Amino acid sequence: MKFGVATICLPTVDTAECIAQVRAAGFGGIEWRVEPRPGSIRDPKPAHPYLVDHRATLPLDVPATEAVADDTRAAGLDVIGLAPYIEVGDTEMLHLACDLAKAASAPQFRLQAPRISRTGKSYSDLFEHTVAFFGEVETAARAAGIRALLEIHHNTICPSASLAHRVVAHFDPAYVGVIYDVGNLVFEGYEAHEIALDLLGDYLGHVHLKNAAHFRSPGGGWRAGWTPLEDGEVAVPQVLSLIDQRGYSGWVSVEDLSLDRPPVATLHHNAAQLREWGLLR
Repeated sequence: MKFGVATICLPTVDTAECIAQVRAAGFGGIEWRVEPRPGSIRDPKPAHPYLVDHRATLPLDVPATEAVADDTRAAGLDVIGLAPYIEVGDTEMLHLACDLAKAASAPQFRLQAPRISRTGKSYSDLFEHTVAFFGEVETAARAAGIRALLEIHHNTICPSASLAHRVVAHFDPAYVGVIYDVGNLVFEGYEAHEIALDLLGDYLGHVHLKNAAHFRSPGGGWRAGWTPLEDGEVAVPQVLSLIDQRGYSGWVSVEDLSLDRPPVATLHHNAAQLREWGLLR
């Protein structure tokens, strides 16, 4: 496995400083966040402060994306992929994402499934709509020579490996796959990793690494929240060992959204932690 950084976790630095800090920390690649964020108008109070005034984000501009990708590689880092926000059904944004990924020579880009809370539609309706759209996704990805990856994400209709697999199983794993996000599974969708990884098989295209835990809510009950990489419910070395045992040799993007340290300090802390675990060299 190779370790890189998803720029969602570096909101306070611009693209040039992001490249410099990722390189200095010893990571091998960058997964670049791409604007715009769907729901930014509908959601006046974003769910996380990192989604506000984020600087390590690429604009929806092909030449600018190509330039940042060139700077990334000039620093000795790989462009792991792009993380745009594509609403299911938005064919125009899908094709723009393909153009951006080609300009960056990125091998993959991210998609997320729709959310019942935003659409007011049933799971069944959203599932049918998502599968239909992924037919277009597969065609566009094949034409571009890129892989489109569905991210397992809480609050969407694909919060688990099995529900993500139910969508992607209709398509060629060479062009459509899944991002296995181990931190998101703490919020919703956890299945035994052995089962989840066996189920995904060739559809496992990428791994997002962050951690989370459940905390007592002030009004009673429990809520999930982000934690430092070593402090949450995900046993990181054990989970990555399981992924490694299944022959996965792709990228793991560290995507730490915890607020215990400033973002740049968190980046270097995580590099040191991964070295302590013998994972980053």
